[in-house]
Amino acid sequence: MMTPRAHGQPMSHARQQAGMSLIELMVAVAIGLALLAGLSSLYVSTSKARTEFNKTSEQVENGRFALQSIRRDIEMAGFYGRASLPLATSSYALSDPCATAPASMGFSTSPLTVPLPVYGPSLAATVPACLATKLPNMRTGAEVLTVSYVSGSATPADGNNYYLQRSGCETDSVPLVYSNSPSAFTLHNKAAVAGGTCSTSTSAELRKYVMRSYYVATCDVCSGTGADTTPTLKMAEFVNGAIQVSSLVTGIEDVHYSYGIDVDNNGSPDCYVDNPSDTSAAPAACATAVAAAAYAWTASATANWANVTAVRVNLLSRNLDSTASWTDTRTYDLGRAAPIPAYGDHYKRHVYGTVARVWNTGGVRENQ
Repeated sequence: MMTPRAHGQPMSHARQQAGMSLIELMVAVAIGLALLAGLSSLYVSTSKARTEFNKTSEQVENGRFALQSIRRDIEMAGFYGRASLPLATSSYALSDPCATAPASMGFSTSPLTVPLPVYGPSLAATVPACLATKLPNMRTGAEVLTVSYVSGSATPADGNNYYLQRSGCETDSVPLVYSNSPSAFTLHNKAAVAGGTCSTSTSAELRKYVMRSYYVATCDVCSGTGADTTPTLKMAEFVNGAIQVSSLVTGIEDVHYSYGIDVDNNGSPDCYVDNPSDTSAAPAACATAVAAAAYAWTASATANWANVTAVRVNLLSRNLDSTASWTDTRTYDLGRAAPIPAYGDHYKRHVYGTVARVWNTGGVRENQ
C-alpha cells in the first residue's frame, strides 16, 4: 500500500513533462510568420533595388560608351598623314557617307582635295538618297554624323581596303595617291641621309582610310528571328570597298550635334550652330562673330563645314528594360530649339553630353 506522498510523486513528474498549450503554439506560429513576411518583403525590396541599379548602370555605361566612341572619331577627323593638311577651305570636298568609288569619295590631285573631316549629310539641302538604303531603319528625323580620316599607324596594302599615300618628295608627280591597289602606291619619302634627298628606294607610308557615319536606328536586330524595337546607335563604316552597318550601342534614342564654327581662323570655335549647310543667312548665334570677321557665311556650305573646329554631342540614353512603377513625365533638352516632350512610357532615361575638338582642323590653325 502506497503512502499519499509516494502516490503524489508521479503526478508532479507528469506536470513537469507537459507540452506547449495551443495558445502558446499559435503565438509562436504568428511570430514566425511575421518574421518570415518581413524577411520576404526585405528580399523582394532588395531584389527590385538591385534590378533597378543594374538597369541604370547599364544605361550609364551605354551612354558613356556612345559618347566616347563618337568623340574619339571626331578628334581623329581630318588626319590625312604625318601631319594634318593645312588646306584652304576650298580644298575640301563634301563627304558622301555612301560613296564607294574613289572618284566620288573626295580625294583628288587636280585640284588637291580631301574629304571634309566632319559632315552632317542629313542636314544638307539635298539629303543623299543613299541614306534610305545604305543606312536601313534610321529613325525618322535622325541626325547623321560622318567623319573621315586615315589610320594613325602605317600598314601595308591588303588589296581590299583603301589607303592614302602622301608624298614626301617634291619630285613625285602627284602629292597623294588614294587607292586599294598595291601597285598604285609609287610615292616616296626623303632618304634618311644628310641633306634628305628624295630616294626612289624609300616609299612613303600607307595609311588605311576610315569613313564612319553614326546614326540612330529604330532597332538593334531589325529582321528575321529575334527582331526587336530597341533604339540603337549604329555605325556605317567603309570597309573592303563597301559600306558595312553594325550596331554600336543599344538604348540610344536620340543624338544631337552642334557644330562650333571658327570664323576668324584662329582655331577656336566662335559660335555653335545646328546646321552649317544652311547658307540662307548667318545664324543668330554667329551673327556678331561673322560680322566682326567679315566671314562669308552664305558663300559655301562646304566652307562652313571645313571651318568646324569643335562638335557638341548630346545624346539620350534609355534603359533597355521598363520599370512598371515608373512613368516618364520628364522633358529632355539636347540643345535643339525645343526640348523633347515626355514619353509617358515606363522607361527611365538620361541625357549625356560632351564637346569634342576637331584637332586636325583647329590645332593646325592655332600653330600658324
